[in-house]
Amino acid sequence: MTSKNVTNEPENWPSGRTGYVALLGRPNVGKSTMMNTLLDFHLAAVSQKPQTTRRNCLGILTDEISQILFRDAPGVHVAQDELDQAMDRCIQRALEDADLIVCIADSSRKFGKEDRLVARRAAQAEAPVILAVNKVDAAGPGGVDAIQSAYLDVLGDVPVFRVCARSAQSLEMLLGAIRYGLPEGPFLHDPEALTDAYEREVAGELIREALMEALHEEVPHAMAVTVDQWKESDKACRITATLHVERESQKGIVIGRGGSMLNAIRAASVRKLREIRDDNVRLKLYVRVTPDWRSRKHILRDFGLDGSA
Repeated sequence: MTSKNVTNEPENWPSGRTGYVALLGRPNVGKSTMMNTLLDFHLAAVSQKPQTTRRNCLGILTDEISQILFRDAPGVHVAQDELDQAMDRCIQRALEDADLIVCIADSSRKFGKEDRLVARRAAQAEAPVILAVNKVDAAGPGGVDAIQSAYLDVLGDVPVFRVCARSAQSLEMLLGAIRYGLPEGPFLHDPEALTDAYEREVAGELIREALMEALHEEVPHAMAVTVDQWKESDKACRITATLHVERESQKGIVIGRGGSMLNAIRAASVRKLREIRDDNVRLKLYVRVTPDWRSRKHILRDFGLDGSA
């Protein structure tokens, strides 16, 4: 389901409208939520905190006439450290590979500096652009019109769809426009696949999602997750993961008094992991101080966050 292993040979895959679709927007705009809704599967980590997405995540939506390859890229923002620069490389790679760009705007917020960065990058890319004005259910009076107008001032005359990323019905017309905006060609992945990521990579993102939900202030952004062991048997899937923080004080916050916070994070992670596995999940979590990992290139590479994938 979420494995790189395929069940069919490529020569047996069908053809149809096929291509890569870059989901582009500022942090917290709803890119991951939109992809999860379209896939009807919890693939990408989602939280209310910005910069939840740190690397490109591929979601594959296949039907009888099309295979849409969504790339959920990190949110566009001004880079401040090595991690930010790596995330920016992910964004650029997604744009370069795209056959179509869905530029997502947040109608519940005013057009700002990051929005202008997003619109300019979309306008400068070679692929055609669709504007999706998101969170129309949360917009204030005039908010939808205002953000749409501001984006179109930069993008020019492009198709516009007003959506709520959490609602599959709201996304139907946008999905139709995406499908028919793609070129004809052979499918690029097994029609049964949902992603090209290993299951353990998806698990790492779901654990980090649990972290983002449980912790506050700067701590979630100073954390990374590595899945160190993955053992499957007839009875259970046993997973060992390390939660990396940058300072000793952050380690104490993550563990909590008597281990209470770490236990809560583990329990929430197990609930999320059971969404992608039918068997019993046994999860062990360890907390490690990895000083200034966001600014150290070799550690980012070890964590798979150097922007090369």
